[in-house]
Amino acid sequence: MPVQGITDGYGPVAGAQERNISEVSKIDFMTLLVAQIKNQDPMSPMDNAEFTGQITQFTMLEELEGVNAKLEENTMMAASLNNTALLGLIGKEATVEGDRLTMADGVATGNKLACDGPGSAVINVVNSAGEVVDTIRTTVKQGLNDITWDGLLEDGSVAADGNYTLEVSVTNSEIDVNSITLITGPVDGLRYDNNVGVITVDGEDYYVSEIYQIS
Repeated sequence: MPVQGITDGYGPVAGAQERNISEVSKIDFMTLLVAQIKNQDPMSPMDNAEFTGQITQFTMLEELEGVNAKLEENTMMAASLNNTALLGLIGKEATVEGDRLTMADGVATGNKLACDGPGSAVINVVNSAGEVVDTIRTTVKQGLNDITWDGLLEDGSVAADGNYTLEVSVTNSEIDVNSITLITGPVDGLRYDNNVGVITVDGEDYYVSEIYQIS
C-alpha cells in the first residue's frame, strides 16, 4: 500500500480559530524574542544594544495597544453621549433649509432668510400653479432674518389655504448677496444614517449638521 510522504503543513490546530497571519500579537513578539535568545550563537551572542532595542519595541507595542483601546473606548462613549443628546431634539422647533410656506386658517407660517451680508430682499410668494400672488420687499441684515407674509394677495384679498413657495433675491448696491431660505418646524423623528443623526422636519429628512437654529 503506497504511503504518502510527510510534508510540512501550516494551518490552525484542529478546533482552533484560524488566525490572520498578517496580525502579530505581543505574545508572538515575545515568543520570537525568546526563541532568538535561546538559539543565539554562544560565540557571538546578541548585541546588548540590539536586545535593548527589541525590548523597547515590545514595550512600545504594548503602550500603543493600550492607547488604541482607550481611544476606541472614548470614541464609543462620545458617540453614546451625542446620540443621547440628539433625543432631546424630538418635539423642538428646528430651522432648516427650505422654501415652503403654508397657509392655514388665513395665517401663513413664518420663514427665515440666512444672508451672507446686508441688502434689500425681494421675496415672491408663488402658489402651487407657479403664479406669483404677492411680493414682499424688505431690508435684511447679515445672518438670520425673520420673513413674515401677511397672507394677503396683491389685490388685498386673503390667500387661500394651501402650500406656497418663496423665491428670494437679495442685492446690495446692485450686487447679488448669497442667501438661503429657511423653514421652521417641529422635529417629528430622529434616525441614524451611518451613525450620523438625521431629523425629520415637515416630512423632509435633514442631517443634524444642516440645522441652523433650535428653539
